[in-house]
This record gives sequence, structure tokens and C-alpha cells, in this order.
Amino acid sequence: MNVSEGALPAGAAPAGPGADAAPPQRPEARGLRARITGSNMLGIILAADVVLILLSQFGLGTNLLGRGSLSTLTPLLGVLILVSLAQGVVIGTGGIDLSIPATITLTGSIVLKASGGTDGRLGRAIVVVVLACVVIGLVNGTLVEVFRLNALVVTLATGQLITGITELYQGPVLATSNVPPALASMAAMSLGSVSIILFIGAACAILLALGLNLTVPGRKLVAASASGRAATLAGLAAGRLRIAAWVVATLVCGLGALLLAGEIVTPDLTLGSPYLLSTVVVVVLGGAVLTGGRVSAAGIVAGAVFLTVLDQDLRVRDYSTAVSQIAQGIVLALGLAALGYARGWRLSRPRLRRS
Repeated sequence: MNVSEGALPAGAAPAGPGADAAPPQRPEARGLRARITGSNMLGIILAADVVLILLSQFGLGTNLLGRGSLSTLTPLLGVLILVSLAQGVVIGTGGIDLSIPATITLTGSIVLKASGGTDGRLGRAIVVVVLACVVIGLVNGTLVEVFRLNALVVTLATGQLITGITELYQGPVLATSNVPPALASMAAMSLGSVSIILFIGAACAILLALGLNLTVPGRKLVAASASGRAATLAGLAAGRLRIAAWVVATLVCGLGALLLAGEIVTPDLTLGSPYLLSTVVVVVLGGAVLTGGRVSAAGIVAGAVFLTVLDQDLRVRDYSTAVSQIAQGIVLALGLAALGYARGWRLSRPRLRRS
């Protein structure tokens, strides 16, 4: 005789409320996960930074703290912080921006062509960069938030579109290959051996942290990103807030691209190539979840330090770019695994219920 749902065969013990649920976690597993979650990953990545810097300085002989190394690394670190903050804002909304490399390259081309390499036209070039970033942010944000398209697919497509526009805009031959001297001089400024670009990146990280935690729009954005349905029921303009976040993120990316172009002096069509995976790795190392929610600006800075030092160690030991990309992929996988373990995510097989 078949047992109907809700009936029990003779002698069978009634099922508890969690009969089909996974077995309870061991107390020690729950304790470890609680410790990882409580630290919010920031302490872990900071400790990893210290260990890696000490290993590089005294074990591998990289001499990270020398004047030459600082003058080389700190501008790259500052740019990575800026573009990773942009990625972090987008990931905080539950999206992801794969058009960042194309936006960086477009910015470099605009600086070259719109300015003509002269200081007198630099202001016009910056205005064009700002307008381009606003348009890119609006297009990405609208397609994702209004039309409910997948952010990965949308930004992959817009990235290809931006790349094509950049090549058409730049043309086969540029009249100049150098950015205006004023931009190059500003990007080359430093305090001691520490680049001003790093100070700008740190300042933007502080502003982001204050904006998300202390301002009303920032707190609304975090709430809207953590649960869009709940935010809508609470009367928050979730869609508009997240579209605004896309625009702000693209503007921050444009700032980083401007400073990168000034640092390199001769930007080309490969300017943004290193920032496709690295920004995602940095944000994940900072403790962000790819499904959206609160993003730690301090964690992003710490993640950028880790990735910059790791990349420098590989370069000093004459490893190729391919090895660096493999290392970034491994770090990303480990970071996602740590976050998943901290939040108790697991893969389980569906159970068949008897009728």
C-alpha cells in the first residue's frame, strides 16, 4: 500500500521538522566558520599581506621597501585600488563589470586624441572622459537593472562594443603618442618614494567607506543591494540607486584610467588588458560576495596590496605574464572557496521523497 503524504506507516517514528535537511554541522566546524565570518576576511587578508611582504623582503630578496621598488609599485597599486573600488561598487549591487578593461583603454585613447598631447586641450579631454564614463555607466546600469539582463553578459558585450568604438575613434595612426605633460607630471608626483596615485586611491577608499556607512544614500544602496525585493517593499528606489552606483563606479574607473595613462605616458590599445581578472580577484580577497551586499573598502585595499606584491615577486623571478594570470586564477578560486566555507555554502544532492 502506498503511503500518502502526511501519513505514517505503523511503527514509524514521526519525522522532525528538518527531516530532509542536511545533518547538523559539527560544533568545531560551526566555530571555525563563525571565526572566519566574524573577522570579515579583513584580518585574514591583512595577515596574508604581512606574511607575503616579509617573505618577499627577506626570503625572496625582492626589496619591496627600497626607493626604486616603492616608486615603481605604489602608482600601480594606486591604480589597482581605484579600478578595484569601481568593481567593488558594482559587485556590491550584485553585478559584475567586465567592461572595465575596455573603459580604461578608451580613456587612454581619449586623452591622447582629444588633447592632442598639449596641456591647453587637457581640460577638454577630461570632460570627454567624464561624459564617456557617465554614458557607459548608464548603459550598463540600465540594461542590468531596468531590463533585468545578466550583468556578466551585458558588460562582456558592452566591453566589446567599447573596444570597437575605441579602435574606430583612435584610427590607424595618432598624431601624438604622448599624454599632455601636465598629466604626466601630476601622475609622477610623489611624497618621498610613494606615488601620489596611491594617496588618491587611499582617499577614494576612505570616501567610499564613509559614503556607504555614514550617508543615507549609501546605507540605502547597501540595503537595496542586499535584498532588492525587500528594499522595494520598504519603498526604496532600488533600481535607481543601483544605476547610480554603476555610474559612480565607472567614473572612479575613469579616474584610475586617467592616472594610469599619465603614469605610462604613452598609453596604447592594451592599456586596460591587465585589469579584467585582477579587479575581481582583489574584491573577492577583500571579502565581498559576488551575489551582492556590503563591500569593504579596507578589504579592497588589502587585496590590492596582496595582488600587487605577488605580481611583483613573479616579475622579479622572471616569470611570464601567463604565470601571473594562473596565479591570479588560483588566488580567486581560493578566495571564493574561503568565502563559501565561511558562509556555510555547500553542494548537496537532491533527495528523493517517497510517495
